Amino acid sequence: MMIDAIKNGSAAAFKDAYDTYSKKVLSYFFKKTNSVEDSKDLVQITFCKLWQYRQSLSADFLPEQQLFHIARTVFIDYLRKQSKMHKVSANVKSNIETIKNADEIYEFDVHERLQKILSGLPALRKQVFELNKIEGYSYKEIAEILSIPVKTVDNNLAKALKYLRGIKLIFIIAIIHFLH
Repeated sequence: MMIDAIKNGSAAAFKDAYDTYSKKVLSYFFKKTNSVEDSKDLVQITFCKLWQYRQSLSADFLPEQQLFHIARTVFIDYLRKQSKMHKVSANVKSNIETIKNADEIYEFDVHERLQKILSGLPALRKQVFELNKIEGYSYKEIAEILSIPVKTVDNNLAKALKYLRGIKLIFIIAIIHFLH
């Protein structure tokens, strides 16, 4: 019944499916990733795919079976993406080592490039990012320095990292490690 309703485009049936199964799917992903944020993202992707491919659902199988089949494929895609990111990160680190070893690092002004990238952030977010990722201060220390709540530090750092991911600057991690 739920499957047929979703196949027919029923938003109410889709909402019922989400309300019924989202916590189970979140738990499944959390057990696999140990990351609340990644798990939440994967749940959203799973339900988006459920809706996107609703025409291929079958009344012969339980909604939970079909949803977890989708979740499994979403998790496999996640693992592939993580693997690619690790390879890219390793390549970047290797390239930076090559540059350092060849004394070309002086031509590559890391600090200037990092500042240009970070200039797209609001002032407080930039300051929080620099204090934590570049200077190594803890959230509590940053909160004391800037006279703001620790939660504000956490929120601003999360938004800064999301910004950096959003503009696909994977190499920034290698640059930060290089600065340490």
